[in-house]
Amino acid sequence: MTSRETSSVFSVLKNRDYRRLWLADVVSDAGSFITFIALAVYVHDLTGEALAVGFAVGLRAIPWLTLGPIGGVIADRFDRRLMMVICDVARAALVALLPFTDTVGQAYAISFASGLFGPVFRPARRALIPTVVPGEQFVQAVALGEVTHQVMHTIGPALGGLAVLAVGAQNAFFLDAGTFLVSAAFVIGLGVRGSVRGRPSGMADVRRDLAEGGRLLFGDRLLRSIVLFDSVVLFGYAGTFAAMIVYVRESLGRGAGTYGVLLGASGFGTALGAYLLARRGRRVRRGPALGAAALGSAALGFLALRPGFAPLMVLMFLVGASFSGTVLYVETTVAERVPDQARGRVFGLMAAIAELFDLAGAVGVAAMAGAIGAGPGIAVGGAIAAGLGLAVLAPATRALRQDDAERDAAERDAATG
Repeated sequence: MTSRETSSVFSVLKNRDYRRLWLADVVSDAGSFITFIALAVYVHDLTGEALAVGFAVGLRAIPWLTLGPIGGVIADRFDRRLMMVICDVARAALVALLPFTDTVGQAYAISFASGLFGPVFRPARRALIPTVVPGEQFVQAVALGEVTHQVMHTIGPALGGLAVLAVGAQNAFFLDAGTFLVSAAFVIGLGVRGSVRGRPSGMADVRRDLAEGGRLLFGDRLLRSIVLFDSVVLFGYAGTFAAMIVYVRESLGRGAGTYGVLLGASGFGTALGAYLLARRGRRVRRGPALGAAALGSAALGFLALRPGFAPLMVLMFLVGASFSGTVLYVETTVAERVPDQARGRVFGLMAAIAELFDLAGAVGVAAMAGAIGAGPGIAVGGAIAAGLGLAVLAPATRALRQDDAERDAAERDAATG
């Protein structure tokens, strides 16, 4: 590995605005894990019930299913940089209120309210990155974000646990509030604002915006196929995570530590795969890179054979690596094919669809695991994801090959020009 190749992914950090976005994301990710752990401990202290903890965590998913598309409209109508700062400051204020609650209902209400800002913040951020990063470096930007995200998913729970251990669950919420403020400070220093179309005059404008975003996403055969493919694969992936704890306890006879190691192996596979794909740059064929995720889903069928810990850890690493193509090239293709003034809406719709499939996978595969056993349930969920994924991806294969050919031609022209 040459120094030039090694730096190719990380060189995007030389871009000042992207570096600020990346640092904001790192800090915010760390804070989110602190609150995730602290909220679980705090609600359990208040109620003594595991179900209450699950409900508190699950409340944060509801805004994505209901407000995700509206968040995309806001991201396209208003100053994206300002919207991100407002979301960070509002979440900081709400999280800082959690230590002052004394009933579980109050904790639920504040947790839910803070979750309302995510569907605005994330589409605004995803829509802003293509403006900040030149086209040829966009894959590297997405890859670096994913690598960092997976690293934080690996070490984040430990950071959250240490924070709770050091200062207590209630005081840990102040730490998370501080991370939101640091994130806002990074974002407010950006030199770009993003598309600003102006305030909608009424609900008719909002409906038109949503309809336009839907047409751009579902009217494009390539976008429709790869977004549905990504969501279907996520069905199997989320289902595996939900049912794996049952497999670990019942089939392996191990505890939560083993479960965490297996999820970490999957995250490490995704991070390493994204890094290696990004290093290859334009040489990667997007169709096979996406199709690899279907093969990874199909490989979950190995769970039906009840593998032990060591082969299961290798399998989870490979499944995570197979998913890296969708992480990079779905978002990249959307950024390339959707005009800047509509990216927020398309990314908002994508987030809502992904959340729906994530929830369906977690519930559906967990139900199958309860009915036929964790190993066979995960295997069936993986087979469903692989079969449906290949079916929805098939109509886009020609367009993907054409996209690859056009990028190759553009690169040749640039080299000879």
